[in-house]
Amino acid sequence: MAYEYLVASLPLIFFGDPPPFDAETFRRNCEGVLGPADLAALDRVLADADPPPEAGGFERAWHNRETQLRNEIAAVRTARRGAETRGNLRDHAGYDVGVKQAVADAYERPNPLEREEELDRARWRVLDELGAAEPFGAGAVLAFAVKLRIAGRWAALDEADGRARLEALLDAAPEAESQRESES
Repeated sequence: MAYEYLVASLPLIFFGDPPPFDAETFRRNCEGVLGPADLAALDRVLADADPPPEAGGFERAWHNRETQLRNEIAAVRTARRGAETRGNLRDHAGYDVGVKQAVADAYERPNPLEREEELDRARWRVLDELGAAEPFGAGAVLAFAVKLRIAGRWAALDEADGRARLEALLDAAPEAESQRESES
């Protein structure tokens, strides 16, 4: 189904910019515009939920690429620990060598924040590619929705909150260690 008016009315959104509105507002604005199947797909991509077996198009392609990306991340992390990844990987259709390279590039970054940013930039590039496949169709709408979710996550990051959470984790670490020692 084509959604020319909806897609044409969407603001441009670039990685690193704050979202023009939140994903929930976007979802409400899509009610009555998207068909029932596309609205259900929108709900799933906003919730980062697995698509049903019959899903196709953008939703299936995005799920496959995101699964590959997460598998590559798991492989890098377990390889760094000297562990096996075989039982921890999820099946997906297709293979994108660019996704593998993006994860490798991200794990060359010096800190976790930069690594996460590089991984989300890779996701953004995939969304640009997949959304362009049907520029006025459901794929463009769903790609925009996932971009809103990513932009919203980055906009919600707060340095003071992050430092407070880190301090709480560091404070809890000695207690957890002493509890493990007393249990053994």
